[in-house]
Amino acid sequence: MENILNNTALLFTIIGGLAFLVTIITEFTKKIGFLDKIPTDLQVLSVSILLSVLGIVVYIQYNNAKMIWYYIVGAIILGFVVGYVAMYGWEKFTEILNRFKK
Repeated sequence: MENILNNTALLFTIIGGLAFLVTIITEFTKKIGFLDKIPTDLQVLSVSILLSVLGIVVYIQYNNAKMIWYYIVGAIILGFVVGYVAMYGWEKFTEILNRFKK
């Protein structure tokens, strides 16, 4: 049980850190070139998926682990969660989580 709590805390920390990075990157790049023409929500989603996939690839390479296809799928799903948190904030995200707990 303690292992599950530690992993959940680590996952929320990763989501928060990635959402912070996505917000910073989006704020600095949204007025550059062609990025000015696309919706900001699309840019946030793209950056969050890119950072999530890049993060899992770097982590796997660092640990000399074997790349398995579902790691990338999980990173893409994580990217959607990070994008949602970056766009709408923690309040909306925790509201949805609490709704599913009932």
